[in-house]
Amino acid sequence: MPVCYEDLAAVRIFAGLSPHQLERISQRLQECVFLSGMVILSRNAPPEKLYLILEGRVRVELQDGNGQIFNVTELGRGEIIGERAILTGEARTADVRAISEVRAVSLGRSDFEELLHETPQIYANLCRILAYQLGSWAQRHQREEREHRDAITNVIGWQLLPEFGAFPGNSSNVRALNARLEQLGRQRNHVLITGEPGTWKDLAARLIHFHADASCPVLFLDCATPPPVIGSEQRGAIAVKDALLLEIAQEAALFGHVPDGAVYARRIRRGMLELAAGGDLILRNVDCLTPAVQELLAQFMASGQFKRRGEQRLRSAEVRIIATSSEPLAEQAAAGSFHGGLYRRLATERLEMAPLRERKKDIPLIARSLLSSLNAKHHKQVRRISQDALNRLVDHDWPLNGSELYQVMSRAVVVCNADEIQAEHIFLQGQSFGGRFNLLSLPSVERLARRPDFPRLLRWTTVPLFLLVTGYTLAGPRTGNAANLAVWTLWWPALLATAFLVARGWCSYCPLEAIGEFVGVKTRVTHEPMQWLKKWGAAISLAGMILILLVEQATGMFSHALATGILLAGLLAATAMADLIIGRRGWCKFLCPLGRIVSLVSRISLLEMHSNRTVCVSRCRVDDCVKERGCPMGLHPTGIDNSDHCVLCLNCVRSCPHHSMQLDLRNPAWGLLNRSRHGFYEALFSVALCGTIAAAKGTPLLMGRAKEVFPSTVWSGPESALAVGMVLLYCLAAMACSGTAPALRRRQAFTVYGLAYLPLAITGLFMIYFRALVEGGAQLIPLLLTAFGLIQLTDPARLTPELGTLRLLIYPGILAGMTFSLVALASLQRQHNLGGPGLLGHRLLLLLTTGVFLVIL
Repeated sequence: MPVCYEDLAAVRIFAGLSPHQLERISQRLQECVFLSGMVILSRNAPPEKLYLILEGRVRVELQDGNGQIFNVTELGRGEIIGERAILTGEARTADVRAISEVRAVSLGRSDFEELLHETPQIYANLCRILAYQLGSWAQRHQREEREHRDAITNVIGWQLLPEFGAFPGNSSNVRALNARLEQLGRQRNHVLITGEPGTWKDLAARLIHFHADASCPVLFLDCATPPPVIGSEQRGAIAVKDALLLEIAQEAALFGHVPDGAVYARRIRRGMLELAAGGDLILRNVDCLTPAVQELLAQFMASGQFKRRGEQRLRSAEVRIIATSSEPLAEQAAAGSFHGGLYRRLATERLEMAPLRERKKDIPLIARSLLSSLNAKHHKQVRRISQDALNRLVDHDWPLNGSELYQVMSRAVVVCNADEIQAEHIFLQGQSFGGRFNLLSLPSVERLARRPDFPRLLRWTTVPLFLLVTGYTLAGPRTGNAANLAVWTLWWPALLATAFLVARGWCSYCPLEAIGEFVGVKTRVTHEPMQWLKKWGAAISLAGMILILLVEQATGMFSHALATGILLAGLLAATAMADLIIGRRGWCKFLCPLGRIVSLVSRISLLEMHSNRTVCVSRCRVDDCVKERGCPMGLHPTGIDNSDHCVLCLNCVRSCPHHSMQLDLRNPAWGLLNRSRHGFYEALFSVALCGTIAAAKGTPLLMGRAKEVFPSTVWSGPESALAVGMVLLYCLAAMACSGTAPALRRRQAFTVYGLAYLPLAITGLFMIYFRALVEGGAQLIPLLLTAFGLIQLTDPARLTPELGTLRLLIYPGILAGMTFSLVALASLQRQHNLGGPGLLGHRLLLLLTTGVFLVIL
């Protein structure tokens, strides 16, 4: 009988139709009622009708090849069923069964096709419905695929370790281990493998199986993670330590279960013991099994029989258990925290893996063996490891053993753009991070650090200011130039101050690098720089900085704006040219004098970026923090030894999916005491900088001129020679003091002692520009008003600050730098067990330098 058109208003396919249209459509529909359990549409039946549900619910059922019926979905009021079969003309592939009393209306195929032509709105609604169903199917398919991948990962994840035909190494320990692994493979006894984390216990378990009969199956289960038979909602429960659910999941994964549909998202019937019958089952982290599952596993190992969860029938299986654990199971079994019977049966054959630090002879061979798989992983062609790089690997203690070595080598291959890994590609973490405060633990700081435009956003300020200052010093007044005064009283002291506060953070928004990148510099370094540049780049940039400091005084840049403009323009041109030849950040990394001085100041900075080593080694597999769009300096955050090059661009913070990065407030002296950062050129520059400051301000006094805050007289040839001689004489005096150290050669002792001069040198350099600010900074506002033509509109005297009293800070500042240097000198002496006349000589030289600074500054 016809259907009342009001009932059709809730049907989705008729949405938006007028009452007149619904009234006309209702004449073609026939109402029908189905009782609960009745089949409305049958699979393989010809497509003759479709149904529109007015009341009740139906279920779509799909049958697999084994006769197992699965519930695909449930539909209710307003849904349409059977439309896809009518549209395609193919037989139906599923049954539609009523799960309650259902009132519906039927529509014949011919009537349906006529309605599609007569009423375009029905056609549009049908398209929306099919698109929604397709989207729902895609989401469900992705979810099932994800669960399937989880299951596969847990079954074969152990094979993701490096592929070796034998345990790598050539020491007597490894030779004995390989013989034992081959022996255990031929036997059928249960095996317990113990050792520190990262000793490649899984690799040993795999080799035991590979030495067995090739036809034996093998399965793998990590007892420390939720087995893949659990659905997403149950995984959330495990995340909050739902022990009961974990116990059920572990039992089901090992022994199987009957499908009750209540707990398991995947209806897995057979457990791993059943699937591995006649072969091996590798249990990683067996100590993480719940006590109840430990009891069941012990019973199986004693009798060879087990029961699926939810059934009473006993099943038999012959399976060898190869278990691994990083915990002392013998002690846990004695204390009752691990099942004693299970331990005794597992320990029928026990294998203890030696840590990597006890077999350092194997490290070079392991590192070379990893290159093949890592090249394939990262699409590289690295073929060799330099001797310096191998030395760094051998010298490390490897607290996380082989897993840490694998990650270090992986990152070395990532950042290496040649065919040989160098020492600078080896990023190790060798110091303690106690006594620090991680600023990223503050939500506001972390939000700022994760902003994609920070700190690059600051370039919108630094670049225009730099261009304005450079242009005005070149084209503006030769003397009395506001831009020139701002350079020497604001920019240079601010550069040193920010380096002390935020390390090399200035380099992330440096206008020189920003302009060089804008004019067409390559987006990243695509090739290794020349060997001479890597070897001598630090020395060249340090020498350039010394030269700039002397030229500043020799040419009177503080007073002559043109000289300052030429210097700034020259630095900009050098940055662009070097970056075009070497690649992005090439100038910044190897040749920039400003970057080198900032890098040295970062040794005593309050901030340091590093990562959580354990997280990087145990969880990281992608190395996004050093790949493209990662670190512009080619560093890895685990490389604390190279943190002087970190420009705090924060790309690693944004790229790390594990929140491993830490931005720490630290003791400023720690950078000087880190053994791995002691370099000869850095020590030489620290000493030479002290001599340069003394020469720059002392030469005019020795030549009979009065002390000048803003020198305007260009030095003559003899004056320049005197200044250079003073620098050389000062360095020779420091070298002579180091020559008396009994424990080290002269160069080594100088490398240690020379770094102690750095705090005093940086303090003296800062005070040169700070004194210029105190003496001449008051003129900055009147000069700016003059430059912008506003001098007639206001009284400059009212806007001019009084800075003279700040002069009192110069003397305590210099004394503070001296104290810092003396404390660092004593700490370095104790660290390296130095002493004798050398220590006394350096103390006297530091005191003499302090006295000179107090006089000339």
